[in-house]
Amino acid sequence: MESDWSDLPEDMLFSIATRTEHLSDYIRFGAVCKSWRSAITVYPRPPPHLRFPLLFLSTGNNNRLDHALYSPLERKLHPPIRLPDRSRPKRCLGSTSDGWVCMIDDNLHLYLLNPFSEAVVLLPPLSTDFITNGSFEHVLKAVFSAEPSIIVILLCKKEEREMVYYCRPGNARWKVLETSLEFLHDAVLFKKGLYVMNWEARRVAAIDHHGREMMMAAGPNKFMYLAAGPSGPLLVVRHMKNVYETRRFQLFEPDATMKKWVETKSLDDGMLFLGMNSAIWLSSSSLKECKGNSIYFMDHNTDGVVEDLGIFYLEDGSFGSICGLNERPLYDSFEWVVPIP
Repeated sequence: MESDWSDLPEDMLFSIATRTEHLSDYIRFGAVCKSWRSAITVYPRPPPHLRFPLLFLSTGNNNRLDHALYSPLERKLHPPIRLPDRSRPKRCLGSTSDGWVCMIDDNLHLYLLNPFSEAVVLLPPLSTDFITNGSFEHVLKAVFSAEPSIIVILLCKKEEREMVYYCRPGNARWKVLETSLEFLHDAVLFKKGLYVMNWEARRVAAIDHHGREMMMAAGPNKFMYLAAGPSGPLLVVRHMKNVYETRRFQLFEPDATMKKWVETKSLDDGMLFLGMNSAIWLSSSSLKECKGNSIYFMDHNTDGVVEDLGIFYLEDGSFGSICGLNERPLYDSFEWVVPIP
């Protein structure tokens, strides 16, 4: 009598799935049949060793953007991702630590996309609120709270000034968040509020949940990023030898007064992944082939070719390598995204 593999107990199927070595095998496992898919969706996250971030890549093609996922550990470019309404160009504004990216099209429609499950959460269109005559190039980036169902922050250019807008999925309109800091370049949302930065002026403003603003001390260098660390906001400073070559990174955290940045060499054994529009912190304790206190980074030239990528180890200032992407097609944008189907 032949066995029906689809009738295996759910806990046994999940136990088998967690023994796969690569995320692609884990996803293929769930695609075998309905019961196998159900077994891995009962536990919504893959096992920890499969959560190493992938690169969400965008490539230009005949006035349209195609998107794909690249796995540095597998050294593999996965097939293009199906997006809603692929007839218009789409751009990625940022990613979350929970497997979502924020997309925008040339009609200023926005949505959250999970590139692993292809689930979509719609956001209010910008054209109904404030950029009626603009283009998606006026929207600089999106940042998120811990879960994409809570709040989304947008930095947008309006009348030669960058503005801050926010909403929750399900809201009908965007709301304005006031800040005295002009010409914003970066932002990060943390438990105690929002932090926005003007790196040319080397200033960071902290805005709490009541809208109260506090100006923080200047950063040491204009090549700066804001990130959410394990216990608070982080200021990441990148020192460049030339436009496309990184010499080193410095890491700063606010002191008890929240008015001064103090250098640190500790990410609590975590890893920081710097993309074009986002910075993601992850613990290294359960990820295979990973070393803590490290920064994964990259940059590209004006032709879209990745020229500067690698791993920087904060403890001793040394560099490691990431599998190169130079031999791949040209990329218009890239973001790290955590694989949570």
